Order: sequence, then C-alpha cells, then structure tokens
Amino acid sequence: MRLSTALTQQLGINAILDQQSRLNKTQLQLASGNKNLTPADDPIAAARTLDLEEAIRKQEQYQDNVTTLTNRLSLEEATLAGVTDILQRVRELAVRANNEASLRPEDRGYIAAEVRQALDELVGLANTRNANGEYLFAGTKSHTQPYPETALAIDGYYRYQGDANRRLIQIGPTRRLADGDPGSAVFERVETSRIDAPPDQITDGTPTSPEIQKIPVGALTPGAVFELEVDGITLTAGPMDKDPTLTELADALNTAAGAPPAPFTVAAGVGDDAGKLVLTWSAPGDVAATAQLRRYDNTFSFIDQFARALEGSLDGDDAKALIEDSLYALDNGLEKINTTRAGIGARLNAADQQRQVNERFLEEMRTTLSTVKDLDYAEAIGRFNLEQVALQAAQQAFVKVQNLSLFNYLR
Repeated sequence: MRLSTALTQQLGINAILDQQSRLNKTQLQLASGNKNLTPADDPIAAARTLDLEEAIRKQEQYQDNVTTLTNRLSLEEATLAGVTDILQRVRELAVRANNEASLRPEDRGYIAAEVRQALDELVGLANTRNANGEYLFAGTKSHTQPYPETALAIDGYYRYQGDANRRLIQIGPTRRLADGDPGSAVFERVETSRIDAPPDQITDGTPTSPEIQKIPVGALTPGAVFELEVDGITLTAGPMDKDPTLTELADALNTAAGAPPAPFTVAAGVGDDAGKLVLTWSAPGDVAATAQLRRYDNTFSFIDQFARALEGSLDGDDAKALIEDSLYALDNGLEKINTTRAGIGARLNAADQQRQVNERFLEEMRTTLSTVKDLDYAEAIGRFNLEQVALQAAQQAFVKVQNLSLFNYLR
C-alpha cells in the first residue's frame, strides 16, 4: 500500500489526539473521583448508581425520622414523668384528706389549695408543646390546645379538644411508629369509681311482682361516663352534662345506643333509695347478682371535683363520695400514665433497634455504590502516568516521522 506524506502526518496527528483524549478522560476521572463520567461510559453502572443513590436517600430520611421520633417520645416521657410526680403528691394529699380523725377544719382548705396548684401544673404539662410548636397530647390536631386552662363554665369539666388519632412516622421500609399519644389515651376514661350491687339489696320477686335490684351511685360529676354492666350486658351513659342528676343518668342508661335490649329498666331511686339506681327486672327469676356500676372521668376533671369537695362547694354526700373515691381514682390515673410510659419505652427501644438496622443497611449500600461508582485512584494514577508517557512517545514519533521527507536528502 502506498502511503503519502500527508497520510503519514495525519495518522500521527490522530494518534496524538487519541492519546490526549485518553489522558484528558483519566485526568477528569481523577478530578471527580468517579469511575464513569457520563452514562454512556457504562449504562448499566449508571442505572445501578441511580438506584443505589435513591435507596441511600430513603434510608437517610428514615434515620432523620428516627431522630425526630426519638426526640418527640423523649419529650413525652419527660413530661409524663413530671405528671407522675405531681399525681403522686396529689395522692399523698388524698391520703391525708381521708384521715378525718387527724384533720382540723382548716386543714381541708390547705389541702384543697395545694391540690388546686397541682391541678394547674398538670394541665400545663398536658398542654406541652414540642420544638415545632405542636401540642404533644392533641393527637393529629396538633395545633389545637388539648385542654382548657380551667374547667369550661358551660360544661363544668375539662373537655378534651384533641382527637384520638396517633401520627405515625415511617422509620423503615416496612415499619412505622407513633410519635406520641393523644390525651384521650393518657388522661381520659380513668376509672374513678366501681360499685358492685350489694347482694342484700336484691329483692326477691314472686310470680306476681318483678324483682328489684338497687345500686348506690356515689358522686355524679360533670363529664363523667357511667357503665352499667349486668350479666354480660353493658349500658353506657355520658359524658354527663354540667350539674347531672340521677334521673338524667337513669334515662341515659335506658336509651344507651348500641346496647342489646336489657331485661330490666333503670330508674332513679327516691325516698330511702335516694342516690341509688333501681333496676326493675321484667321477669321474676332473671335478676343477676353481678351488677356493677363504673364511673370514668378524665384526670383533671376528677381532681377539680376532688378540690371542690375539699373546699365544701359540693353537696355533702357527693363531697364525701369523691373524697372516698380519690385514692382509687388516683391509683387508676397513675396506672394509666405508667402504661403509657411503658409504651413509650417500648417504642424508643424499637426506634433504636431500627436505627441500627438502617445504619447497617446504609453501610452496605454505600459500599456497593462505591464499588460501582467510585474511582480506583491507584489504578487511575498508574494509568495516567502510562498514558502521559504514551502521549509523549506519540509526539516524539510524530516529530521524527514528519522529517522523513525525500526533499530533506536533496538539499
């Protein structure tokens, strides 16, 4: 094949340009630290890199969510620890209030004043906000104050104004945890009284007269929910309005929604039976000795009523019943708080375990991404030096070749 001088020089120039291109690419790889500069260099690796980077971003978001969850649960735990301490103090005051033999007339006033102070602190803790200004115990209505500062005048009790929902935070691909507890699960539906039907109150009927059962009610409190359980049938009434009456309670139990038809009717006792619910059975022989009446209040409403009883602003019988029920009610309130705190601890442990799982997964994906994406500097530097030598050789060869002309010998 015949090679012209122009072709020889063009081939030399092309060789120099090719070496410069390789050297430039290696230089860019060293500068960026990436094995592939464009998706065209390795389409499969480019697609794999995008998938891994997206998975890593998700895992990093899960880790951020774990941190957020941990911070919120830790704040809730600290808040409920304060609530527990205050309730313990109120319980100590309730013990003193029930020890009538050692109380002077003015001592109840002193106890009531401290109970009022404790109540204000409890409501303040129940209305605690997190760093984002959201209420801890309002459920998903996080910008609504869960409890009023004082018992609402129109209701006569501390009405919960949040909802019963929990906000779930995704902390892993298949795992979500609640970042708090609504007030309805912490401070509401605390059993404050439980009364069993006294066996000696059951009046045996005859074939011509119905059987009657009588249950003492105890204190009627605004906002309370009453449950009457008789032989597997549960009738629910409430929350009660301000200044509730026994007749209102009896009517509400008779018309309880969602309950199966009861073989008895409920009425408010009168005369010697005042303060009692009278159950009149429709057929003789059907009376059950297992009748039980439970009263539920929220923590703040009960403590408010307890303070009123100590202050002497309630009816004598209601005041006496509330003071007698105070230890039982406060023990149940503390038990509910402790149950919530146990749940918080379990979620904190779960979040910590998930954090470790996420971290291990992140390490594995980052290692895989590094294998696919990152440049091997030792290999690249060696290649760069070799390509630099090759470019210099091509340049020197071109200089030599371009001098190989017949005219150089004719001079």
